[in-house]
Amino acid sequence: MEEMKSPKIEHQPFEAFTKPTTAFTRALAREIVKNLTTIGQFTSRPFRREPQLMKSQGKGTIGEYPMVLDTSVLIDGRILPMVNSGFIVGTLIIPQVVLGEVQHIADSPDSVRRAKGRRGLEVVGKLKGQKANPSVKVKVVSDDVPEAREVDHKLAALAKGWGAKLVTVDFNLAQYARVQGVKVLNINDLAQALKMSIVPGEELTIKITHEGREREQGVGYLPDGTMIVVDRARALVGQDIAVVITKIHQTPAGQLFFARLR
Repeated sequence: MEEMKSPKIEHQPFEAFTKPTTAFTRALAREIVKNLTTIGQFTSRPFRREPQLMKSQGKGTIGEYPMVLDTSVLIDGRILPMVNSGFIVGTLIIPQVVLGEVQHIADSPDSVRRAKGRRGLEVVGKLKGQKANPSVKVKVVSDDVPEAREVDHKLAALAKGWGAKLVTVDFNLAQYARVQGVKVLNINDLAQALKMSIVPGEELTIKITHEGREREQGVGYLPDGTMIVVDRARALVGQDIAVVITKIHQTPAGQLFFARLR
């Protein structure tokens, strides 16, 4: 019986299986350098936790020229004629937390607060349905900042995260948002800037609407709401009269004008 012979296997040098190619070595070196650079950048920055936006839509999808509306703006209502006038262009963002706050005010047992809340809800509906200004889009979003408890803090964080401006008539919110680095559009500031420029000696025609506090005074208003106190006009309530501006008094709420009959 012939002895069985094992097939002959040619053994390759061990180095042939373990020695990497030059291309592989270069690629591995580049990857190591890249990872070391990334780790170095991460560890060189101070670690800090940024507020996380829940269900965030991001800057790219939130809309062009985004502006966040707060509760006070919706209740105030002037944002609606501003939009209809065509002077505003961009995306008006109404966070769900603001809508909830307006709804809460609308359910208030106090009649005045309830009326304000209902007006705010009405403004939201008209803004969403407006067609007078096609350059304005309105979005109601559910984004939130769980780390912030106060609504004002949430709004400032949301506006900052989106790179949006915050529209308000709330002085304290405006101050807080500016400290946080958020650009603020205060409608009250705009109203002051649009008031008529009047100087002493200028003649105007106004309607005396009611009596003044002092004897013989009558009170009228300019179209922008500026008050004019007219001397010796107490008996002229309900009439349109010509007056001459005599003095301008600056108050925290704006300017107050005094006048005499022409």
